[in-house]
Formats: sequence, C-alpha cells, structure tokens
Amino acid sequence: MDQTLDEVNKHCSDQVQAYASCVDNHEETWKTECAELRKALTKCTDENVTLMKMVRMSCQPVIDRYQGCLNKNQKTPQVCVDALRDLYECTESVGQMMEKMNKLKSKSKEAAKPDVA
Repeated sequence: MDQTLDEVNKHCSDQVQAYASCVDNHEETWKTECAELRKALTKCTDENVTLMKMVRMSCQPVIDRYQGCLNKNQKTPQVCVDALRDLYECTESVGQMMEKMNKLKSKSKEAAKPDVA
C-alpha cells in the first residue's frame, strides 16, 4: 500500500493537496464544494496509478456500499466500520493479486532472456 501512496503522491500530489485543503476549509459542505476536485483526483489516479484503477474496477460495489453508508450516517460514520473493513479487504486482495501478477511477469521475463555463455 505504501508503494501505491508513493505513486499517488508522485503523479497526483497537486490534486491530493487541493482536495484535502478544500475538505478542511468546508467542514459542512465539502461534498458539494469539493466535488470537482474529487473528480480531478480520481481521474489523475485512474490515469497514473494502476493499482487504484484496478481497485476501482474490482471493488466498485464495495466502494459504493461504503460511500452509501457514509452518506446515510454523516453524523455517526463509525457505524460504517464493517463496510470500511470490507473495502479494506477488497483493496488488499487486489493489491496481493497485482503483486502476484508482477512476480509472474518478472519470472517470465527472466525465463525469456537468452543464456549468454
């Protein structure tokens, strides 16, 4: 997960900063006030961070469930802890799958190299 955060920071730090600042400055209305900045951040991560794109594709129903819970329980978000755990588990499984795929790619590249004697 640290690698993913590094990638987000590398490619989308301006968008992260702008969105975080907007949320901080609009405690009550951040969902509407910061919607365009959130879209820009999502677009940046989808275009530049493979894991984020794969998570969004694979975990969208879980993401939607968590977001729906937060929307219904804005004053008591702690009731969404189960949905958050499900989201965490989904993202972790996608990350593990991508790690395995990357290892397989590395092995196949190594196997494809001609022996130099």
